[in-house]
Formats: sequence, structure tokens, C-alpha cells
Amino acid sequence: MKQKRSVWIVASVLLVMAAVAWFWVGKEKAAVAPAATPLSVRVAPVRVQDVPQVLEAVGKVVPSASVEVRPQTGGLLTRVLIADGARVKAGQPLFELDPQPLNTALAQAQAQWQRDKALAADALASETRLKPLAQQGYVSALEFDMAVNSRTSLAAAAEATRTQIDQARINLAYASIRAPISGVAGEVLVKQGNLLVAGATTPLVTINTISPIELAFALPQQQLAALRAQQRLGQAIVVEARDNLSKAVTARGELVFVDNQVNDASGTIAVKARFANTDEALWPGAFFAVRVILKTDVAAITIPEQALQQGQAGAYVYVFDEGKARLRQVVVARVLDGLAVVSKGLKGGDTVLVSIPNNLRDGSAVTVATAP
Repeated sequence: MKQKRSVWIVASVLLVMAAVAWFWVGKEKAAVAPAATPLSVRVAPVRVQDVPQVLEAVGKVVPSASVEVRPQTGGLLTRVLIADGARVKAGQPLFELDPQPLNTALAQAQAQWQRDKALAADALASETRLKPLAQQGYVSALEFDMAVNSRTSLAAAAEATRTQIDQARINLAYASIRAPISGVAGEVLVKQGNLLVAGATTPLVTINTISPIELAFALPQQQLAALRAQQRLGQAIVVEARDNLSKAVTARGELVFVDNQVNDASGTIAVKARFANTDEALWPGAFFAVRVILKTDVAAITIPEQALQQGQAGAYVYVFDEGKARLRQVVVARVLDGLAVVSKGLKGGDTVLVSIPNNLRDGSAVTVATAP
């Protein structure tokens, strides 16, 4: 019995000694165990810079002037002086009609005028001769009145014939069809030898003014107030035409037109901008992304857009603070070209995380990645 009790006592002592040894060994290992590995992140500085306030839309390029050239008098087309797509100047001859019928009409009108003028002169002489005779009673008043009426009628007929001469001269001038504006011609829709009729519905050619040129687009009616506020300041509002894919600025112009009413079907307002287009980068019918620059916010706080995170409490970022990631709530005014404009929560000189590991938490240890 005593022997069995001694065995249990010895076993208990050994167990206690083993437990104590395991405790101290575990504690020693815990003391020398390395800390959790910091998470590798990329960071970006919070910048203070000027950022424009913009309105964005999609616009279509339209010529600042477009004319469909039509004949103003009829005749046989004898010469076509331009080619498809030619560049023309205002007043440049484009087509010529056969002038012979028009010259004949002018000669007829001139001959008729000479005849009517001579008859009017005879009537005036007759009136002048009968006037004193009528006053002395040698001819009746009726005879004299007939002479006066004849002179008046023939003078009016001569004046009418003179206007026919003017019209014949105008028609003769119309035989040379000239460009009413400068620009680029489209396809010539008539060939030499055709008989043209004044007032034809089909134009001979269409001319578009390329420089300057305009961009037509529409803005939501909710943006009209901001647009009108800038107009009232009396300053030119800059408009950029940007490539739809690369977003690179193709041309810069200024706002020239805001419609006087909102389209009640679409809820938008029609707007136009004009561009010098000396390099002809804009071409009628093409579509471009439009950016209307209302004004510029000076010294705005900006961060890369990828640094923004969304939570139940709103937008937040992680700020790099002495090897730790600190969560900070922010208020975002707007996002433009990959930059977020922050109105509250950050200041210039802060550093934010732009790569957010899945296991990142507020207070996590982080290290800045050296790789680009």
C-alpha cells in the first residue's frame, strides 16, 4: 500500500515538473517569436493643386455656315469649275451657264426701252404743245387731259421697260454661279451639259465652312443654373473637344450659344461652342466628348481615385502613419480624370494608401512597396 502511494506521489511530482517546464519553454518561445509581417502597400501623397469644375457631354461637329448652291436663273450648264471636295473662296466662280439667251433678253429689253422712251418723249411734247392752247380755249379740256394721260402712261411703260433691263442684267450676272461663302465643297451633283432650272430642289453642290466650326451638344437642365451663373460674370467659358477613346484634348474653343428654352421632351438645353479649327482637327458630322470648364478651384486637396473606399459611414481612406494604416473618413467633392477632390478629412502633406490588401484593417502594420 505504501509502495503504491509512493508511486503516485512520484508520478504527480513528475507531471507538475513537466507542466512547469512546458510553461516556461512556451513563454520563452513566445518572447522570441517574430511579430506579424507588415503588409506591403503602395502610397501616394495628398496634393494641393488647381482643379477645374467641369460639365461633360457628347457633341456633334456642325459647320458654322452651310449653303446649298442652286441656280437663280435657268440655262444650259456649259462649264463646271470645281471638283468634288474642293476648297473655295467666297465669290469664286463655280459654274457657268450659256449667256447667249440672257444677252438676247437684255438686248430686247434695251430696244423696248428705247422705243418706250421715245413714245414717252413724244407724248410729253404733245402735252407741252396743247397746254397753252387749252388755257386759251383753242382745244377742249378733254383733249388736253387725254394728252396728259398718254404722257403719264407712256412714261410709266418706259420705266417698266427700264426695270426689265435691270432684271436682264441680273439674270446675266446669275449665269456665273459663284460661291456665297468660303469653305469646303461636297460632291458636285450636276455635270456639264445639263439644263438648269431656277429654284430647283436639288442643289448643285453644298459648301460647309470648316474654319471656324461649331460643336453642338446638350446639357441636363439641372446644369443650366451653373452655366448661366458663369455667363453672367461676362467671362468666356472654355470648352474642350476630346477624343472619345483616349480623352486627349483635340481642340479648345468657347461657348457661344445657349438655347432660350429647355427641351421638354428630353429635359436638356441645347448648347454650342465655336472653335477656330485652323488645323481642321474637327470635321462636320464627327462626335467628340465635350468638357465645359466653368471655373477652377484653387489649392484643392486631391488624392488618386483608387485610394477612395466606401463604407457604411461613407467614403474613407487609409492614411500612412509611422508604419501603420489609419482609417480616416473623408468628404469627396467630385472626381475628375482619376483625381478625387476632398473637401474634408485630409490636408496637404498626408500620405494615403492606393493599394488596399484584403486583410488590411485600421491600425495594421504596413510597409511601402519599393516596386513600381
